[in-house]
Amino acid sequence: MQTIRGHFNGRSIELLEEVPIEGESHVLITFLDGSLETAAAREQRLGTFSEPLQPLHIYGPEMWRQMAAKYRRFTVGGIMTRRIITVPHTTQVTAALNLMRQQGISSIMVEPQDDGEWGIMTMRDVLKQIVMANRSPEEVTVGEIASHPLIQVSPDMNLHDCTERMIELNIRRVAVTEEGRPVGIISDTDIFQFVEEHGWGPEFPTAV
Repeated sequence: MQTIRGHFNGRSIELLEEVPIEGESHVLITFLDGSLETAAAREQRLGTFSEPLQPLHIYGPEMWRQMAAKYRRFTVGGIMTRRIITVPHTTQVTAALNLMRQQGISSIMVEPQDDGEWGIMTMRDVLKQIVMANRSPEEVTVGEIASHPLIQVSPDMNLHDCTERMIELNIRRVAVTEEGRPVGIISDTDIFQFVEEHGWGPEFPTAV
């Protein structure tokens, strides 16, 4: 695995270094500008890999509409991202990265193994456990590097308490679950953007 630097200008990738490829090689590009977690990895492959993954959505559009109407405005459920995409824990990291890039997401839910625990794989997991460890993403499954157990919050939790928990655990996103199943995901960016415009809500009128 070789790592080179690149710049994403919004439309294309501009490499900032030459790519020293001899024979078959795996390249992961780290981006110096833009969102690290939405475009931190781009692999170049010269071998034959598995068929592209298709996104698996846990809930359909009608269920999303029902959920959107169910949760109060200043709660986790009110602003969470309801678009959940999952992959089996046996999925190659390469395939999961391709799916994440296609869907424009920076993390992906990992379906339970025998222990029944859901997990999550983020771009930081890939950078830490694949790039920095000099491992090939084609030879590692998402179940091996995903974070377990899944850090969870309930959709009716207020945004202030959710933020405190994320700070306490030093994490940037948490899964939103209901009856043991993921129904959404919320990030520090989601909370910041909402609170900046609307505040914390009537329960915390003076919170900053």
